[in-house]
Amino acid sequence: MDISNESRLELKAAVTRAQQKLGDEFPLQARIEGAQPTLQAAYAGILGHWVREAAPPAAGIAPQAVLDALSAMDAIVSDEQGIGCYPFSARKTEIRVHFSGRNVHAMCAIDALAIPRMVRHASRITARCVVCRCHLTCAVAANGSVEKENQNPEAARVVWEPGAGGGQACCIRLCAGIGFVCRHCTVSPDALTFSLPQAAAVGNAFFAFQRRLLEQYPT
Repeated sequence: MDISNESRLELKAAVTRAQQKLGDEFPLQARIEGAQPTLQAAYAGILGHWVREAAPPAAGIAPQAVLDALSAMDAIVSDEQGIGCYPFSARKTEIRVHFSGRNVHAMCAIDALAIPRMVRHASRITARCVVCRCHLTCAVAANGSVEKENQNPEAARVVWEPGAGGGQACCIRLCAGIGFVCRHCTVSPDALTFSLPQAAAVGNAFFAFQRRLLEQYPT
């Protein structure tokens, strides 16, 4: 169904507001771009490892002092599972992105929708509805756009529940509240909801700086 120009502008404005909110609550780009070149290079190396292969090991990829500094910035999440680097999670989550014979876990639904453009591969996302726990899937093109079959109003959506997690790390504080919800379930009136194309646009814009960083620090 075609939508009016006014509706398109409203949708674009909603995406812009969500991008601003996410950037305000988790200023990852500002933290990385304001960091010392040594930290930027190490961060690019960790991110590049994810893009090319999988989770880097918990030790050996960079000096421990550098990893500690990146962890303190909440740019990475390091534990015995490896080193997570938004949008990629070293810990198992309920959201997986499958592409080119690989599958990775995502920190949250918005992160998952941003991974295909990051790795430049058409991908399939599998997840569970955060309300009824039913299985959900969606396809995303290599350029980050949501496939047409997922664009109708009755497709799954992305929900952002405010204050869902405690703690300081974004992977708990924000990501715990950003998931997929099926078309049958309702969410709290305080939650923000996005269509899959809207959420993909938010994620692709939020993580766009990473591709530029990888070009600046090729690995």
